[in-house]
Amino acid sequence: MEFCPNCGKMLIPSNGKIKCSCGFEKSLSTKDLNEQYKFEGEKNPQKKVIVTDNNNVALPTTRITCYKCGGTKGYWWTVQTRSADEAPTNFVRCAKCGNTWRSSN
Repeated sequence: MEFCPNCGKMLIPSNGKIKCSCGFEKSLSTKDLNEQYKFEGEKNPQKKVIVTDNNNVALPTTRITCYKCGGTKGYWWTVQTRSADEAPTNFVRCAKCGNTWRSSN
């Protein structure tokens, strides 16, 4: 990647040249194009996808007492809901009824 020496804008190749709106222009060799601007796609396009449902949840579990149904198994996760200098928020979801709430610890 190159930047215009006159105005500092990022230069994008087109037809073997890089041009800037300020008038700067430079020809690129095939070697420059291949080394700096050629991007290869995914090497392994076959990825396995894990499909989950309510019976197969990929979250850590904990013992809880759900205030709606009395369930004793819950899934938990943490989210940074405020700025980085404040503590993250912990959420719990009842495995039995799906009720979700913020954890106090």
